[in-house]
Amino acid sequence: MDEKLFAVLLGTIAGAMGYWVTTFWMKPILQYRDLRIKVFADFIFYAQVVNAEGLNDRMKVLYEDRITSNRRNSADLAACLTELPFWYRWWIRAWGHAPEKAVKHLIGFSNTTNYDAAEKLIRAITKALGFKMEIT
Repeated sequence: MDEKLFAVLLGTIAGAMGYWVTTFWMKPILQYRDLRIKVFADFIFYAQVVNAEGLNDRMKVLYEDRITSNRRNSADLAACLTELPFWYRWWIRAWGHAPEKAVKHLIGFSNTTNYDAAEKLIRAITKALGFKMEIT
């Protein structure tokens, strides 16, 4: 076989494999990691608006944004989990993460207006996503 043809063939195969790994492994993993951080950041950003009763109009808007954000994060996380490679799902479970539980708890958190219930759900979600730091 000609060396130039072999180099072209090898380059094509390596490029196809690189594209496959990037598209089907790395992209979903990076998306999952971004969503984890977004959920955590939203807990901090919307911490003061668990209940809309007695809030001014500006805070009521934040309350509605919190509900929408938690539902969106739950839906995005659920969709992302279906795209994760099997070996990465195994890896995060081995590290004690349970993102499927976080998806369910995020929906519950978006519906709660009780501060004690919200605190319990935040702890459950942060634990399920593998965060060690507590938000209070």
